[in-house]
Amino acid sequence: MKLVTKEQLAYIAGIFDGEGTLVIGKYAIKSQKSLAYRGFMAIANTHIPTLAYIKDALGGKIVIQGLERKCYSLTFSANQIRAILPELIPYLIIKREQAEVMLSFFEKQASHNFGLLSQDDIDFYESCYQKMKILKKVRFDFKEEFKILGTKSCLQCGSSFESNTRNTNRKYCSD
Repeated sequence: MKLVTKEQLAYIAGIFDGEGTLVIGKYAIKSQKSLAYRGFMAIANTHIPTLAYIKDALGGKIVIQGLERKCYSLTFSANQIRAILPELIPYLIIKREQAEVMLSFFEKQASHNFGLLSQDDIDFYESCYQKMKILKKVRFDFKEEFKILGTKSCLQCGSSFESNTRNTNRKYCSD
């Protein structure tokens, strides 16, 4: 990772909040009859110059996704993720909790040798995997709150009805 300014990190974090993904995957290793976990980080976009800008700042690899509509994905290695996330976390809003889970996952992963996992390791990775699944199910609901503006008279029958910020053009009580 190059020397990146706070402003660049904030900009990249904004793009990552909207277009990025963090995934902890779980899969079986049949030859060893055990589980393995892998972290993945990517930013998808159709605008290559944006991804190239981020790649220039943070590293990674741009790959093509999709056949009909060209979409590109900037992916990162485990070591790149370990270096990038601590720099982005202060600027993330939507994906901050996911990034914190991913970072703790990678810190634990870097602290042991490759090979068979202990039950404690499996329990920790499974916990990270489950937390990430829950965090990915969280949806942000930006329902507009509306206020009562007053009453209007129906142009058809003359009865009164409440007017609010959501239906300012309402003219009839049946609308």
